[in-house]
Amino acid sequence: MLRRSIKKDYSNFTEKEKITFLKKFITSKPNKIGDFQFKNKENKEVWATFRTLSKEPSECLGAYVISMTTSASDILSVSFLQKEANIKNRLRVVPLFETLDDLVNAKSIMETLFSQNWYRKLIKHDQEVMIGYSDSSKDAGKICASWHQYKAQEEIVKLAKKFNIKITFFHGRGGSAGRGGGPIQATLRSQPPNSVNGNIRITDQGEVIQQKYGYEPLANYNLCSYIGAVTEATLNPPPIPKKNWRDLIEKMAEISKNSYRKNINQSSDFIQYFRTVTPHKALGKLSIGSRPSKRKNVDNIKSLRAIPWVFAWTQIRLMLPAWLGSAEALRYSYIKQFRKTLYDMEKNWPFFNSMLDMLDMVISKADPEISKIYEEFLADKKLQRVGKKLRFQFDTIKKLNKKIAPKEILKIRKQFRTEVIVRNIYSEVLNIIQPIVIYKLKKNKDKKNRKYLEDALLTSIAGISAAMKNTG
Repeated sequence: MLRRSIKKDYSNFTEKEKITFLKKFITSKPNKIGDFQFKNKENKEVWATFRTLSKEPSECLGAYVISMTTSASDILSVSFLQKEANIKNRLRVVPLFETLDDLVNAKSIMETLFSQNWYRKLIKHDQEVMIGYSDSSKDAGKICASWHQYKAQEEIVKLAKKFNIKITFFHGRGGSAGRGGGPIQATLRSQPPNSVNGNIRITDQGEVIQQKYGYEPLANYNLCSYIGAVTEATLNPPPIPKKNWRDLIEKMAEISKNSYRKNINQSSDFIQYFRTVTPHKALGKLSIGSRPSKRKNVDNIKSLRAIPWVFAWTQIRLMLPAWLGSAEALRYSYIKQFRKTLYDMEKNWPFFNSMLDMLDMVISKADPEISKIYEEFLADKKLQRVGKKLRFQFDTIKKLNKKIAPKEILKIRKQFRTEVIVRNIYSEVLNIIQPIVIYKLKKNKDKKNRKYLEDALLTSIAGISAAMKNTG
């Protein structure tokens, strides 16, 4: 038995002890687990997965992505288990930095590994790193998450250069603005300098797959767009941010995070508003996801997966994950002291320009007045006050956006988004029907009638999603 042979419980090791232990057994030839019988159900499942992988042909294997990577030992443990399972063509091990804390700690985690010669040999000086957009935005708000995604890549690029390692970033983006969505050209232009370098991986998820690749000419166009965007970002990288740009966005990120978290504080009525007014419970019945809508059977923001979190707010047209917390940050940046810097960033920094462009797109699709219809049928006066506060914040952002963006840019954006405005007219009908159906479902206990009502609810969800487009 492994535990008996080392006479210690691995789960009680310090991080340094774990790394030392894993290094010893990864670099040694004999295996230590063998046919060890795990008692814990989760351990059994993990070990069974690796044993199954060992029997699969190499062409079936790609990357092993470690969700919620919080330490260097998380990465090494996968390499260790692959060795123990006798996987001949080992999967490349890809850490996924998702939450704000994970993004902040990404540099120290990767430096711990890159600084060790044996690890650099193990990966053959080639490392893939996945950047999470969904959970970081859900955790800290859009502005804060975007800036820390940017900084994490910057820091890892510098480390890779120092230790002569080729880095490939894997961007875990969704279709919605709250999950890193947006045009691929703008997305890659807004990445840190030298973070693309001719290769990149990006996820396309949900209904975005159908929209981009469901028709052959459209699929060809989108694939060519990716190739062109990667080429441009490689040959003509964006500028290195100026110090005053960095200072301002750092402060904006902090203000945005604090405001965002204050809004979603679980001691407030915010969680109850989300649960009562949005159709989030019905999302679990849609055949649109590979995973359950919640990580655990707990009703709080942390347990809720990012996709239904974004999807539900889109349904009531508040589009909240893409802008909540931004009002205070933009108000701060617009004071006279920073206004010149703000205009400079908007004009000359692709990262910041892309972020504001996505915000403008969200403003054109959102219609906070529609959320009042949901409140009328589903919320009491106490929860209606939450909605009123959110609408006030959105109105502040809308006004600031008009002040910050140059008039000619606003004019171009308005022309470009004509189709959005047209679709909004048709989706409004579904937005009027949906809260009435949810209300009737809560009151109606007749099974036959409930079946018709549930079908109507799911149809309305699909219709609104199609109208909003980037909801994946």
